[in-house]
Amino acid sequence: MIRVLAAALSALTMSLAPGLAAAQSCGTEDLIAGLDAAQKARLDALVAEHPFAEGTLFRASKDGSDVVVVGTIHLPDPRLQPLVDALEAEVRAADLLILEASAEDEAGLATLAATKPEMFFLTEGPTLIDMLTEAEWSEVTDRLSAIGVPGFMAAKFQPWYLSMTLAVPPCAMTLLQQGQVGLDRQLEIIATDAQVQVATLDDAEALLKLFSDEPMDAQLDGLRVTLETQADGNASTSTLIEAYFDGRVREAWEFGRIQIEDAGVENGAEMFEEVNQSLLVGRNQSWEPLIVDMVDGKNAVIAVGAAHLSGESGVLRSLERAGYDIAPF
Repeated sequence: MIRVLAAALSALTMSLAPGLAAAQSCGTEDLIAGLDAAQKARLDALVAEHPFAEGTLFRASKDGSDVVVVGTIHLPDPRLQPLVDALEAEVRAADLLILEASAEDEAGLATLAATKPEMFFLTEGPTLIDMLTEAEWSEVTDRLSAIGVPGFMAAKFQPWYLSMTLAVPPCAMTLLQQGQVGLDRQLEIIATDAQVQVATLDDAEALLKLFSDEPMDAQLDGLRVTLETQADGNASTSTLIEAYFDGRVREAWEFGRIQIEDAGVENGAEMFEEVNQSLLVGRNQSWEPLIVDMVDGKNAVIAVGAAHLSGESGVLRSLERAGYDIAPF
C-alpha cells in the first residue's frame, strides 16, 4: 500500500535529520495472533470475500507470454534473500520488470520537495504545534525522537507527510539508513545489472497529490488515526511482515481495517474505505490496462506491493480477465 511511498519519503526525512536511532530489529511479533475468537472470525470473513487472498508468488501464462507476479514488501528484511535468489534468474531472463515506482522516481521526490515545497511543508500560517492538542503534539515529539527527527522541524510538515514519516518505525528506519532496501528495489538492481528494461506503473507526483491535495482537516484526521493505530510502530510493522512471509497478504490489509475501525476514531471505517478505494482499488484499476499492454507477448516480472495481488481489482484477477492462466510459482 503506502509503504513504498513511506519508505521513499523516509530517505527525504533522513536527509533533513541525519541523527537517527541505533539499529534494531523489527522483531517477529504478530498482533493478529493475539486476536480473540470473535475478532479472528471477523477478520476471516473480511478476507474470504477476496480472490487470491493468500500467496505472494505466482506465474501467469498465455500464448507468447510468461509473467511472474510477486507481491513485495518495500522495507528490508533478511528473510527476503531466498525470494530474491529464486527470482534472480526470472528477472535476468525477462524482457521487462514492472514496478510501482523505480529508484529514479524515489530520488525525484527530493527534487519535488525543493521545487514544490508546499506539497510537503506548511509554508505559511500556523504550524502543527498550533493545529494539534498539547497531548497530541507531545505524542508526536515522543515518536519523532525515536527516529531522530526534531520536533521544531516536523512542526512545519504537512500532516500527511508527518503521517508518512511516522509510518516507518524506528526498526525499519535505521535499516533504511544503513542502505538496506526492500524486495522491489533488490529486483530492480538485478534488472539494471542484466540490462533488463524497467517500467513503472505510478506517477510519483500524481500519487503524492492524492495526499497533499486533501483538505487540512482531513489530513489532520489521518494523522490522528496514525497516532491511534501505530502506538507501537515496531509491532505494527512486524505484524505486517510476519503475515507477508506466511502468505497472508489480504489478512494483513484487512487487519489494518479492523485496527482503524476499533481505534475509536470518528469516521474511522469511512476513512479506511476512502484509502482502500484511492490507494488500492483505484490504483489497481488504473494499472490494469497498463499491465495488460506491457506484458502482451513478453516474458515479464511484475513486482508490486503484496496488497495489490488480491481482490476483484487485483493484479492477478486483471491478468485472468486478459486470458492468462494463474498458478502458484
